[in-house]
Amino acid sequence: MRFLWRVLGVALFNFVFVKRQWMWILQNVIIALGVLFIALGWGGAVAVKTLVPIYIVISAWGFGLNIVAQMVGYDRVVREWERLIASPLQLIEYFTGLTLGTLPLMVSSIAPPILLYSLWSLDLRSVAIALLISPISMILGSFLSLSIVLRIRNPMNISAITNPLMSVTTFLPPVLYPPTVLPEPLRSITVAIPTVALSEVTRLLSTGTCTIPIQLTIASTAAWLTATAIATLKALKWGLE
Repeated sequence: MRFLWRVLGVALFNFVFVKRQWMWILQNVIIALGVLFIALGWGGAVAVKTLVPIYIVISAWGFGLNIVAQMVGYDRVVREWERLIASPLQLIEYFTGLTLGTLPLMVSSIAPPILLYSLWSLDLRSVAIALLISPISMILGSFLSLSIVLRIRNPMNISAITNPLMSVTTFLPPVLYPPTVLPEPLRSITVAIPTVALSEVTRLLSTGTCTIPIQLTIASTAAWLTATAIATLKALKWGLE
């Protein structure tokens, strides 16, 4: 029960911040609808059905990469980080509560795609698969961002790191567009980018098609999870010295 109460306390604390910044939620809805309308205009309902699972997984990636890292950074700026470390709160309780409290930001990104998907298909298998992959995507995004953010001496520069990192890993590589656009061997090389690997795994499980060998995508995802987890744990200091 203590674990639950502590998690709930951290979640409510962070939810108050999200509630005050409700424009972020509106922004996420607008971006999601804009991306889906572009897909609808160029490729019709088929393009939307193909894009929705990918967008769900990438939204989870952005939530971990951008939101979680920035919230940790804000706690460091206002010296909340030191107070939390000095409290009986455990690291797992802090991150669980932080994730739950800011979860409306991710829900606002994935809710519009799911609603639109349901208009064109009664088979929600692809959405269910994407939701199952999303926690891995969120954790990997958090690890990658925190492994960098926790090493920044000036916390005020955090958003200057996380925002471009989000753009570079989402819009530039073949994530929201198919890897078939790129020639070989560049197509296979892009699997070294974690978002590409996650997207290809999602495409394979949801549509049965994959342009990059599944062995490479799984190996890339596992390697990134291991490397970023180690880098984050080395930079993360929790507890009194």
